[in-house]
Amino acid sequence: MPKSSILRVQVKGDDDYAGLSFGFYNKTCPQLEKIVEDAISSMSKQDPRTPAALLRLLFNDCKVKGCDASILLDVYERSKSEMGSFSNFGIKKRELIGQIKSMVDKICPNQVSCADILVLAAREAVAVSQGPKIRVPLGRRDSSVAYTNYDADFDLPPVDTFIRKSLGFLENLNVGLTIEEQIALLGAHTLGTSHCATIQYRFDAPWIINTDKEFYKKLQKICPKGAASNFNTSLPNDRTPYVFDADIYVESLRGRGLLVTDVDLSDDALTAEIAPKFIFDKDYFFKTFSSAFVKLSTADVLTGNDGEIRRQCDKLNGV
Repeated sequence: MPKSSILRVQVKGDDDYAGLSFGFYNKTCPQLEKIVEDAISSMSKQDPRTPAALLRLLFNDCKVKGCDASILLDVYERSKSEMGSFSNFGIKKRELIGQIKSMVDKICPNQVSCADILVLAAREAVAVSQGPKIRVPLGRRDSSVAYTNYDADFDLPPVDTFIRKSLGFLENLNVGLTIEEQIALLGAHTLGTSHCATIQYRFDAPWIINTDKEFYKKLQKICPKGAASNFNTSLPNDRTPYVFDADIYVESLRGRGLLVTDVDLSDDALTAEIAPKFIFDKDYFFKTFSSAFVKLSTADVLTGNDGEIRRQCDKLNGV
């Protein structure tokens, strides 16, 4: 697989990143990033769907009360946990973070949080998919409480959310995302697929207005409205579902986007102006996404004595 582009995000100081730092484990676990890199490389070769799953896993974790690995917890029965939210439908590969945690703990026991491992895993997911190699600050701690499906329902945008409202969810993270960075983050699903169950609304107005007619017929055939198979059938989000690139914007502007945000992209004056810049300048897209990724990964992080370093990623300590 081709090497990823290496982009360094300009750092002004640790205070810019919620108390996190770029050398946090230099003394306590200097092998950490190499362990995670090797693990994701191996896991992605075994299953090419892994990078997309891990990137979405991080995004949905950070959007619900911050980047604290709460999405990995199995404290409640599934229907009452974060995973019980329909906005988390299709989330996979949570167990991989626990597997990597075990690898890390063999070398650096009880030093590294599941939250930091999740951030590094998502970073490597982008890199192994020919995207940028993003330098991320570390030092997060894990949540010491579990959140519910109601928390996830409130903090995660529904699948039929208009693009301006989706941007509002990102703005509410309060991490200083620019509009360009927000749109870059919305393009993260250039990796992966979407279940037919999450695009059923596409068969109703107004979503058909900006949709390519042949593409619309294809969707109707593969994802017949109301079919039980829609929970098992998936479609690629763009033409290169295993490559981190700007094709999601190309398809959106052609009227061939799967999600509401994709369809809405070409019809919104603000986003329609930014998307072509990402399409025609890969370095600009990568640089913008990289800075956005770093900012997102600082959302409501726990540091110092807050939270805990979980012994198992799916369980709270002492439970």
